[in-house]
Amino acid sequence: MKRLFTTAMMILIGIAAKAEIKRDTTIIEFSDAKVNKHITVISTGDKEIDLPVSLDLNSVLKELGIDTTERERAFVLIGKDQNKKDTLLMVSQNGQRIEIITKKPLLKNYNDSTITDKPEPVYNSENKESEEDDQWDNQNQWQGSNHVKKKDRSRFFSKSDFGLYLGLNNFLSNSNSSFPELRTWRSRYVALSFRKNATLIKGRQVDLALSYGPEIAWYNFMFENNYTAVYQGEQVSFPEADFNTSKSKLVMPYLNLPVMLNFGFKEAKFKMGLGGYVGYRIGGYTKTKDTNGNKEKIKSTYGFTNVPYGLTAELGKKNGLTLFFRYDLTNTFKSNQSNATDLQAFSAGIRI
Repeated sequence: MKRLFTTAMMILIGIAAKAEIKRDTTIIEFSDAKVNKHITVISTGDKEIDLPVSLDLNSVLKELGIDTTERERAFVLIGKDQNKKDTLLMVSQNGQRIEIITKKPLLKNYNDSTITDKPEPVYNSENKESEEDDQWDNQNQWQGSNHVKKKDRSRFFSKSDFGLYLGLNNFLSNSNSSFPELRTWRSRYVALSFRKNATLIKGRQVDLALSYGPEIAWYNFMFENNYTAVYQGEQVSFPEADFNTSKSKLVMPYLNLPVMLNFGFKEAKFKMGLGGYVGYRIGGYTKTKDTNGNKEKIKSTYGFTNVPYGLTAELGKKNGLTLFFRYDLTNTFKSNQSNATDLQAFSAGIRI
């Protein structure tokens, strides 16, 4: 009788433990290119998991709290035999029970790649691939249910994006140019960017993309005091106005084509871009406003370089603000301008 009671208690404890596991089961399916296998990770425990950006075994186990040594051990065991179905059991420090199964296990009645509060998957008792296992089509979709397999690697860069550049302008000068001083915080750079991102390399940790696309940019140079710009006889000069100004600026609009190599660091969600640009002048004007509120706008070429080019760099978070820097390798004004020589514009700010 005592033995019967003990046996019954053990069965009840086992049922209770299994029920607890079922309530806290998370199942993640993906393909890992490194070991060239379809992998299912089953995690039981209280830990919540957010799917990592790069859906491979290393990143999934890292998100589940498995240390580096155990992750490397899992890779070694799974990669030993490409034709073998491996089942690894791992127990993390926070009490999780993790099972890793390779190839194509049979799952039933699952609607998402991460499933919580669902029964454990059913496997063929002889560990053979079942007929339903063959229902995965070329698009990695299981026809026997609504379950869709996650891609093994996500794309860091979107295929296209729109950006607004907001920054400050100034000049580097190699001569004693007569160009007047600028109001630093009011000399602004503004650009509208339409960009394509062609991913060249999609790696486990880093993506490399070629980014290119047109942009419309405005250099706004705001003068100190009462200076303004005048264009006469194909020469630009910078005299003081005969009235008191509250605003006086020289504006250069350009149509640019920047091209950059962008590096996307997946784990840090950080991006870095390096490249260059070439542009074409599409106008030019001065705009003044006196202390009484009267405004005047005069359009002209002002001796600007028609085709500038330069270097550009960007740094930022994947989905956050990006810092940018632009530096013209060409002079802002043409070589025949005696009052504005050896001036090279640069800009710095943010891209949103």
